[in-house]
Amino acid sequence: MATATKRIPLSTVKLLRDGPDIFVESACGAHLWSKQREVLQSIAEHERTAVKSCHGPGKTFLAAGAAIAFLMTHRPAEVITTAPTWRQVRRQLWKEINLAWGRLPDELRTLGTCLTTEIQIAPGHVAYGLSTDDPLMFQGIHSPHLMVIVDEANGVDDEIFAAIDTLGAGGKYRELLIGNPTRAEGKFYRAFQNPELGYNCISIPVSETPNWTGEDVPEGVKRVLVQPERVAQWAADWGADSPMYRSRVLAEFPTGDASNVLIPLAWVEAALERGTDDYKPKGNTQIGVDVARYGSNRTAIATRIGPALTELKSYAGDTSVPQVAGLTKEHAEETRKGMGSHEQILVLIDDGGVGGGVVDILQPQSDSRIEYRGVQFGGAARDKENYVNRRAEMYCHLRDLARVGNSDPDLVITATGAEAGRFAAQVSAMKYMFDAKGKRKIESKEDMEKRKLPSPDEADAVVLAFAPTAGDSSVTIGVSGDPYVARY
Repeated sequence: MATATKRIPLSTVKLLRDGPDIFVESACGAHLWSKQREVLQSIAEHERTAVKSCHGPGKTFLAAGAAIAFLMTHRPAEVITTAPTWRQVRRQLWKEINLAWGRLPDELRTLGTCLTTEIQIAPGHVAYGLSTDDPLMFQGIHSPHLMVIVDEANGVDDEIFAAIDTLGAGGKYRELLIGNPTRAEGKFYRAFQNPELGYNCISIPVSETPNWTGEDVPEGVKRVLVQPERVAQWAADWGADSPMYRSRVLAEFPTGDASNVLIPLAWVEAALERGTDDYKPKGNTQIGVDVARYGSNRTAIATRIGPALTELKSYAGDTSVPQVAGLTKEHAEETRKGMGSHEQILVLIDDGGVGGGVVDILQPQSDSRIEYRGVQFGGAARDKENYVNRRAEMYCHLRDLARVGNSDPDLVITATGAEAGRFAAQVSAMKYMFDAKGKRKIESKEDMEKRKLPSPDEADAVVLAFAPTAGDSSVTIGVSGDPYVARY
């Protein structure tokens, strides 16, 4: 004889259905702070919710809790999650969903099965992750209770949002867009600019998180949220007026004319996303060295393999010339040992100022394995008709590699750490423009300093690592008509 299933009182079901924040706290055992609770309550009350946030407020955990709460309090229900890349779907959002599922009480967990990127409860009662590679994957989805969650929404193409917009015709529909405001374009941006799109918009800047407001939360919650010390370091490293600081700390979209930014932050983040764990860089190797001129600046060494920035290291600005020469040689020798081929490594060193001393030491030591060569940033461009100097030529070349849809191998960034973060902040804050003769030029370090931005030391090393150089085996890169080549 079958045993009767114990039914949950209708009043409790309604409470949990209309209060996803209550579900997340009671069923997932999580402590929500005020902004997290506001987002979950918005999901209950509004069909569409958009959340732009700083770095580290627990937004992916929040999206995971919203997915499980909707799935478990509606029947039947379908929850679709997506993000700019499949890696983000699988390793970020669904990692949190699996953790949240594991915290559910046994009587809830036994109702279904949680797989790597899918929860199966019953036919037509599921949650799953979708890649944004094919908009057709979002078509033909119907459910009486449907929720769509777009994580890192600022990086998702409008074509995908157009497919998502076909969903939710009939029945109960909920949509959550959440992410850092990295670019002032696209559907996520328009959600905050155009009230007619119907999104309830919420911002979560660092200043509204518990470590700033003093909100009473458990110490464990405080520890996982962004810390004041980290934000102070970002201000020093990136510049408090940089697009990266505005996005990651103030939760603000980039302002001003994005067309004159050297490499928009969204392009940099796309290059970072290409540098997945299974990415294997291939091609010739080139190293760039920017030598600090003052104690407050940094000496930086960057390594490129093919189209990938694979390593970026910085050293104190007061490091002596002989010490910089030694570090450069040591870095080149270690890189040479790790190469699978016997091709020569080219090391380009900033030849201006004290960098000339490093070139004087290393250039005579060039051999068939490693060639050391000086480059004058202020020297004449090879393409004098289009660039005011060599610095503008090299920086614009890097911009062309980072531009999505260019005809060359896309820029990839596998380098990590604070140096990679500083590089991203520098190139996304730097401006490029045209002079009276129509030549491209790059914002000077002095003008950047006037805007209270730090010296672009890491960026200078990177552009040297990617500087076009003539080689026997090469692929033409750069802007249309650029006759120079980089050895890939």
